[in-house]
Amino acid sequence: MPKNVYRPATRYPTAARRMNRSAEVTVRVLVDEKGRVEKAERVGAAVGMGFDDAALEVARLCAYNPATKDGVRVKMWISMKVTFVP
Repeated sequence: MPKNVYRPATRYPTAARRMNRSAEVTVRVLVDEKGRVEKAERVGAAVGMGFDDAALEVARLCAYNPATKDGVRVKMWISMKVTFVP
């Protein structure tokens, strides 16, 4: 399983902050053999208020130590949760 080595700060959506909203967005991430995010997609229904886009932005900017199988680096899907709390 890939190990996260960098996760940027989460950008809280302005409108959601003004309304004091919180949310949790689950994102599926395809980590390539070099530890880079190749694809990121939201799992489940859209949360709205900018949370979905902010969660995908965080997911795309993460960096990982790639997964290995029998000593060889491999692509792997993982899921991550991005939590927004005012």
